[in-house]
Amino acid sequence: MTSKERLTELIKKQIVIEEQVSKDIEKQLEMVNTAAAKLLLTEMKYDARKHAAILQDILEVIANSKVQLWDYKTSSYVDKLVVKKELEKHIIIEKDTLDMAKEEIRHTDDDGIKLLLQHIAEDEDRHHTLLRTIVSNSYKINS
Repeated sequence: MTSKERLTELIKKQIVIEEQVSKDIEKQLEMVNTAAAKLLLTEMKYDARKHAAILQDILEVIANSKVQLWDYKTSSYVDKLVVKKELEKHIIIEKDTLDMAKEEIRHTDDDGIKLLLQHIAEDEDRHHTLLRTIVSNSYKINS
């Protein structure tokens, strides 16, 4: 078995797991009775669905390409400079959102709200990092 085939099999197994996790959490949502638990479980359910979708897209790239993912090109024309500027604007928005979440955390005494806001802050921080990675890897402007 080649490494590509092995990776494909691992990803397929992970997709099944993520889909099952989403279904299991859906059932567990009916069993919990606190807002914080429901909100966190809902996020986990959507994350599992998102993970399955990402893994499915990775399978498609693996099946259709012999290049690395960052080098894989889609078949559409876009103005790189326009896209780069839009993504850079979104980076600023993500940073502002992260700062607001951190400020909100400092101003609440409710541990449940703090936990949820911290969760949002961590997501915003990760989004900020992802956007910077996308800009640096996909939208290099050659002089």
